[in-house]
Amino acid sequence: MTYKRGSAVIPAGKLLALGFTLAVLLIFSITVFAAPKRVATAKPGNCAACHGQEKVFSPSHVDTKEMAYKDCLGCHEKTGPQKLQGKLPGSHLHRLRDINCEKCHGKAKKAGEVKMKQCLTCHDADKLAEKTAKVKPENPHTSPHYGTSLDCNLCHHQHQKSENYCNQCHKYDFTVP
Repeated sequence: MTYKRGSAVIPAGKLLALGFTLAVLLIFSITVFAAPKRVATAKPGNCAACHGQEKVFSPSHVDTKEMAYKDCLGCHEKTGPQKLQGKLPGSHLHRLRDINCEKCHGKAKKAGEVKMKQCLTCHDADKLAEKTAKVKPENPHTSPHYGTSLDCNLCHHQHQKSENYCNQCHKYDFTVP
């Protein structure tokens, strides 16, 4: 099959390859240019440092430039419809608590995935299991399959939306920060 335009004849395979190449370039440019940049030195509430002019809040939201996590809790209590858990990526919650990138990633030029061992330098697995002991139907931090050794990263994603790893097999309604 061919496509004829004027006196030029383009084979369908080349046309398909051209279309695929253009689609890849479009997706790449959207990903690269629309994604927020990560600024390790940004102050906790300075969203514009990473997001630029992107509107991340509604126009009625208060200015966050000088805010820390405790300031957010004035409106966003730990429970209820205004809660922050599940609305912000973990990296944002860490940053609002004045924990910078280097604290978890170290001084590497290119930050890689943080291992569970690093999470446990601040978060005690047994204390988390105690804190969530009354969560129903199961304690998410004491897995019947893995105890307290399930890798934090399976549920808690720092730079994207977290997920309920247990729901691959079960139907639990956990809010995962």
